[in-house]
Amino acid sequence: MTDVVFRVLGSLEVEQSGQVVPIAPGKQRTVLAALLLQANRPVSIAELTETLWDGLPPADGRGTVQKYVMRLRRALAATGTVIHTESDGYRIEVLPGQLDLQRSDALVEQGTQAASGGEPEAAATHLADALHLWRAVPPLMNVASPALHRNEVPRLVEQYLQALELRIDVDLQLGRQAALCGELIGLVRTYPLRERFWAQRMRALYATGRQGEALEAYREVTRLLADELGVDPGPELRAAHAEILRGAGPATTAPSEVHAMPRQLPMAPAGLVGRGAEVERITRTLTSDRAPLVVVSGAPGVGKTSVALHAAHLLAEHYPDGQLYADLRTHGDGLATDVDETLTRFLRALGVPSTALPRRQDEAAATFRTLTADRRFLIVVDDAADPRQVRTLLPGGTTCGVLVTSRHELAGLLVAPGAVPVPLAVLGPAEAADVLGRIVGAERIAAQRDAASELLAVCGGLPLALRVAAARLAMRPHLPISAYLDELRPDPLTALRTDPDGAGVAGALAASYRLLGLDERRLLRLLGIAPVGEITVAVAAILTGGTRQATTAGLEQLAEAGLLERRKRGYHLHPLVGAFARERLVRDEPADDRGRTRRVADLPARPPPRRLDPVL
Repeated sequence: MTDVVFRVLGSLEVEQSGQVVPIAPGKQRTVLAALLLQANRPVSIAELTETLWDGLPPADGRGTVQKYVMRLRRALAATGTVIHTESDGYRIEVLPGQLDLQRSDALVEQGTQAASGGEPEAAATHLADALHLWRAVPPLMNVASPALHRNEVPRLVEQYLQALELRIDVDLQLGRQAALCGELIGLVRTYPLRERFWAQRMRALYATGRQGEALEAYREVTRLLADELGVDPGPELRAAHAEILRGAGPATTAPSEVHAMPRQLPMAPAGLVGRGAEVERITRTLTSDRAPLVVVSGAPGVGKTSVALHAAHLLAEHYPDGQLYADLRTHGDGLATDVDETLTRFLRALGVPSTALPRRQDEAAATFRTLTADRRFLIVVDDAADPRQVRTLLPGGTTCGVLVTSRHELAGLLVAPGAVPVPLAVLGPAEAADVLGRIVGAERIAAQRDAASELLAVCGGLPLALRVAAARLAMRPHLPISAYLDELRPDPLTALRTDPDGAGVAGALAASYRLLGLDERRLLRLLGIAPVGEITVAVAAILTGGTRQATTAGLEQLAEAGLLERRKRGYHLHPLVGAFARERLVRDEPADDRGRTRRVADLPARPPPRRLDPVL
């Protein structure tokens, strides 16, 4: 096996003794890529399933994964490669020096240490050798996996670009500016929004006596950032510009000495409907003198991120030291964002150089608290899964504000002094009609009142469902609303997708479903056939055949995850969540359990969605 080479920094390749080992394209190649990116570490069945089918696995996803691994073992048998079966996944065994990604990482680490230790020549050599291993950027273009290219490839590209930036910094220090000028022209064209390359180009141009071109480069990137993002140049670019204007020359090539003023908030959502009371509560809390922490929670698709970003932009001036934003993507497509990665990005945004980043999470968190103590930052943490994630990202002192969104209630955070919950419910009838009218058009709604009322009832006030339905109608201006309803009634989840891959309401619900325990999943599936509008513990216990105590605990878990709404006499299942539950029941539940409908046949029938005529 020692003469086997695995390559992922370009097209995926396996080579033995100089001969290419053929790996079938498609799923088999995707499995190999996923295992190699986590070489010598277990990759769970769930991760492989997500990478292979992007949230839409076949009925027997586990068995199908096993078949692909079996075929891959056969393809690699002659190489002596071992793919170990772990408790809930697989691990490929890769020896030192066999995987180009591992060799590149080791060289980058050596180069970083050499640069930090004052050995620029050695640093330049190590970094150049590491970058030479990259055969294509982005890599893995011969692997057909949207999830992998969305979740893993950007991380690899970022590692490549950071190593390239450091190598250029070292070359500037070594006086190689003339050779860099041409290379940096290509880099700023390929990565026009990466400000570091522009600053390096300005320094290289100035060092070679081309001051006018250096200043013109600054004007060009200033226009570009304003046109594309509506922002001004960041601190590194401003520092390079100031150096050139005062004639300081390129000696200052350590942008890490400049403490950044991050403004990381994504664009504020346009046309936020309703939510005035919730936004007011957020802004009032986060402008108070106590240690403010707000948790915005609610069901999938209820608009938590929109409300949080709207409020965060209103609060920006109250936090003059900057705003930090992290999307943990707990319920997004693919793998969630690692807290360590988020801490690293925060520290880099606050001016910590790559060579000084702490390696351990506790040290990184302590550094973050130190840098934010006695300063006024707004930290927005989107789509958190549990309190532990958020606690790691909390700033030091009481002068910063923290705004968290989650589908879960995060009770463990709310016990902290100063923490305020802001739960979001579905929109009321008037607000739901307003959302539909703004996108579809008031005249079209008025001309088809009955169909519009039924459409509002089907969406049940869920903002995501309303916006998807409205967008579908807006893109088909000649389609009667009644005709869209004909598509919607038999299969609302399919009709409320935003693309063929299943994004939209179904995708949002599936993401929450995947994070439930097995018992809670089964409970949700069975609740889909409850024939009453309000679900009591007694009804749920009949459906599951469990005790009242166990059933109550399961219902509370679903409510905490935003999939049930607590009511005075029990719980309420949103009609679209119910449709999702019934779809999963057919797909995942054993046939004998589906027969439980007979046990609740004597209960009142579920009322049909009510019309909303008074609003329209």
